[in-house]
Amino acid sequence: MYNFKIHKLFILLAAFLIFKGQAIFLVNSTLTVLLHEMAHARVAYGRGYVMNRIVLMPYGAVLYGEEKMKKEDAVAIALAGPLFNVFIAVLLFALWWLVPTLYVFTDSFAYANLSVAFFNLIPVFPLDGSRVVLALSENKPKTLKKLKFFGVLAAFLLFAFFIYSAFFEINITAGVMAVFLYFGAVSGTQKEMYTYFSDLGAGVKNTLNGVEKRSLFVSEKTRLVKLIRMMNENTLTDFTVVNEKFESAAMLTERDLEEIAMTNDANAEIGEILKKRNGISRR
Repeated sequence: MYNFKIHKLFILLAAFLIFKGQAIFLVNSTLTVLLHEMAHARVAYGRGYVMNRIVLMPYGAVLYGEEKMKKEDAVAIALAGPLFNVFIAVLLFALWWLVPTLYVFTDSFAYANLSVAFFNLIPVFPLDGSRVVLALSENKPKTLKKLKFFGVLAAFLLFAFFIYSAFFEINITAGVMAVFLYFGAVSGTQKEMYTYFSDLGAGVKNTLNGVEKRSLFVSEKTRLVKLIRMMNENTLTDFTVVNEKFESAAMLTERDLEEIAMTNDANAEIGEILKKRNGISRR
């Protein structure tokens, strides 16, 4: 059972499209994105995840549910939507060959499915292509930073095209998608980063029950991922990195580690990372 909800902005956009005589485009695009999200949800359900809340937005639809997934599950769920859209398009192409008269009634729906499929496979956040790249990445913080950059870049390019189209025949879809990509890239990557650090033991501090301040001494050979796992919601930790002689090489806060994780391999030794990095306080 799917839980559907319609955003108020979608209603406004739908009214505008109907006023502009684009009711058929509205129906085809809405049905296409709904089938896309339902395919995501169905594959997620088959793999043991609950993702059944679908919200119709001005730029399409958004599926909500569980976000912590195994690598192979995340890839399968991300690809399910685009692949189902391609399946529908291919099915319609076959029907045209068998019954050519169907083309007039279904061509826009077929091409809407192809457009949604290939657009979502672009590896920019928060599109499905980026979900696949992120799931396969060995360094999620670094990958997220790149996906965010390309998402914002794509948003600005789309918005520039939207402005350009205003001088000829304005393309509302480009403007809406530009806004979607921008906010998805900015806020979505922040949420993904929180989920990543939460999985490793960091995340939001439980200040309601009190947070203990502590200091830990760690070897230069300690791997970054192990340091991150030492963080948790009940403590605020400062790390003193020491060499083999137990001499202090650097002082790191939790914020320092999060910033380091954005640009370095999670399995790298902290000592090797610090040798390449400037701006960290040393003793």
